[in-house]
Amino acid sequence: MVRNAEQYAEADKQRRELVEVINQAEGIVHDTESKIAEYKDQLPADERESLGKQIEELRAKLNNKENETVESIRTATNNLQQASLKLFELAYKKMASDQSSSTKSDQSSEKQQT
Repeated sequence: MVRNAEQYAEADKQRRELVEVINQAEGIVHDTESKIAEYKDQLPADERESLGKQIEELRAKLNNKENETVESIRTATNNLQQASLKLFELAYKKMASDQSSSTKSDQSSEKQQT
């Protein structure tokens, strides 16, 4: 019985690692899609399309997980995460800049009215 446990320990470890990587990938895909929908007006169309392609590539790996390595899924996940972080950082800055411009414009029009 101990031999069986030792024999399958490595396979169990690899399976657990695969499940964890898949869960992380699915979470990043979901978060990225949600943020794309939320900030679509602040994101350039070509950048949205690029993220969409990366999402589809990662989904293809997840749908074919039996033939993919943990490392290939992890790499695709990290690439998507890095690209989305950069893009959404730009979107946040654009939103802050737009809000700042709007506030200044409102203050300027209030001064003109008085």
